[in-house]
Amino acid sequence: MDLGLKGKVALVTAASKGIGQAIARQLVAEDAVVAVSARTPVEAEGQTPYPTDLMDPEAVERLIPDVIAVHGALDILVVNTPGPKIMPVLETQRADWDTAYDQLVRPAVQLATAGARAMAANGGGSILFITSTWVKQPAVGGALSASMRSLLSALAKQMSLELAEHGVRVNQLMPGATGTDRMENIVAAKSAANGTTREEEIRKVVSAIPLGRWAEPEEIARAAAYLVSPAAAFVTGETLAVDGGAIRSTL
Repeated sequence: MDLGLKGKVALVTAASKGIGQAIARQLVAEDAVVAVSARTPVEAEGQTPYPTDLMDPEAVERLIPDVIAVHGALDILVVNTPGPKIMPVLETQRADWDTAYDQLVRPAVQLATAGARAMAANGGGSILFITSTWVKQPAVGGALSASMRSLLSALAKQMSLELAEHGVRVNQLMPGATGTDRMENIVAAKSAANGTTREEEIRKVVSAIPLGRWAEPEEIARAAAYLVSPAAAFVTGETLAVDGGAIRSTL
């Protein structure tokens, strides 16, 4: 299926590895013009790197204007951010919440609002927030992530309402357990907290997934490519969970 992404200018943030890099590669495969940002330079075929620390507000402020200056437009923005610490809520301190906000919320708001303004002025575009299934189904140790990403979930819905008249679509993708470095860190944190092995914790994760395994980053990326593409032209304000059926709720 041709998603109609050829020549579309896309920016994917936090794209040095994991889900972000998989999305960037998928968009390249669909013949989009792909800009990527990360704290360290991204060396990948078909991707133009913009080294950016998302915790630096001034660097984030420059990112979208820099992409537009080079490529002439911004058609697609994938707002992807690093995950915060995994820890029980009773162990969190004010500094943990401040850091989580600076990692997830502030840069996402900066990017989304700047991207929305550019797209509205250009007659349309697509914004995709990458959040987590923890927004709908919290897990022990995920207080920081679930709380911050829930804020972005609400922002995505609000933006979809206000930007529709400008031809800008806004959606949210919620990956479930995925085979990334981030997942390995989560497994390690749970293993340390519970006095278990890595294998035991992985079995616990997989046992809660009806399809019996976790996702590969490329599977998340294919769903993301669809949502940002013209193939999904009548899809906005929606939340798509790619989680192997792990979320049990009907809504």
